[in-house]
Amino acid sequence: MTSFAKPDGESAASATTPTVSYDHVGRQAWIMLWSAFFAFLVVIIGAPLLARWYIQHATTPKTTVVETIRGAILVFHANKEETSAVVDRLELREGDIVRTDENARANITVADGEESAQPLVSLQLRSNSEVIFQKAREPRFQRSTLPQEVTFHLTLGQARITSSAQSSRPLELLVETPHGRIRMQAGDDAAINVSNETTEVSARGGRIEVEAQNQMVVLEEGQRTAIVLGEPPAPPQAGPINLVKNGDFSEPLESAWQIEAIVDAGDPSTVEKGTVSIVESGNRRAAYFVRDGEQGIHTETAIVQEINADVLDFDSLKLRMDVLILSQSLPGGGQQSSEFPLMARIDFIDVNGNPQFWTWGFYSEDPVANWPIRNGEKIPKFVWYDYESPDFLNSPTFPRPAKVVRIRIYASGHNYRSQASGIGLIAR
Repeated sequence: MTSFAKPDGESAASATTPTVSYDHVGRQAWIMLWSAFFAFLVVIIGAPLLARWYIQHATTPKTTVVETIRGAILVFHANKEETSAVVDRLELREGDIVRTDENARANITVADGEESAQPLVSLQLRSNSEVIFQKAREPRFQRSTLPQEVTFHLTLGQARITSSAQSSRPLELLVETPHGRIRMQAGDDAAINVSNETTEVSARGGRIEVEAQNQMVVLEEGQRTAIVLGEPPAPPQAGPINLVKNGDFSEPLESAWQIEAIVDAGDPSTVEKGTVSIVESGNRRAAYFVRDGEQGIHTETAIVQEINADVLDFDSLKLRMDVLILSQSLPGGGQQSSEFPLMARIDFIDVNGNPQFWTWGFYSEDPVANWPIRNGEKIPKFVWYDYESPDFLNSPTFPRPAKVVRIRIYASGHNYRSQASGIGLIAR
């Protein structure tokens, strides 16, 4: 029998081919096995980490509303060519621009939550001002340790910003301006004035951080600073002098104020008088004036403080106070424009030695036809109103004071509910 030998190359190839194929399959199996193992690790480790990250960082927007105090308020909506005129109130969206004209004032509030009656943040925008509402958010989940975040950009004008000290979660409040940044936390209170060249910041309460050009200064209550365009903040300076003691009612009322309750009746002993007490209201302590009694009887409920301060060496003197009207039974300022639900009176001695006095009233209900309004202004109900008087030392009509004798804050009329806080007679 004849046999034929296979060539060496064919024999070697036939012998090694199965081995190469099995090795390749083995490597693929190991790759798939390790890939599945690593995928398993990613799932069991990464999924909880991803869920934890989401629980920590997921946020939800907070309800933010702009309300008209007076005048024309315009809202330029973000990413739209629409403009809304605010007649009463309007809910804002992130990126909306709020602008006031020369006679207008607006109040922007960020809600603390559905169960809280007090706002988390309140920004009162004065005349000829503009602010961009950038952000108001809170963590979506209670387990998150992140704070609530609120950001505004004040491009021009004046704003008073207050924040609640009673929120259950920390707050990071940021106010940007063309010149720098102002950082605030829960319980802080600041007044900010922005012009083309400068941002001025005054700490009305709390601890305010002011930053520009990578430098920061910290303002304590009563201090102020300024940021000039392109420069760091100026060192903190002592603020102006407040001639009123315990105007924020942080101490007992009787420590600096006297209480008066007056009724205009033949037998005052049979008529219910008004009362005044200190309450927590809208992130502040306030004097609360209340009278609920017989109609048709004139009453006054007041707190009085003797000042007796010489003001000849000052350049400016203004009254500042926060006002809240809850109710009034007598419309307007009464028939003689002298019975407002909240009023301020300051007694002076002028430079000629003559006694003078100044009064101003606040009301929410329109007066009866032909009832005048003199030395008073209308403000909305249930909204804290930041009031600042004209400068008594630079008035074209009011005699220049030489001495401040006393200040009287009072409610006048029949029945009323009103509050006052942050009372200051500010001398510079």
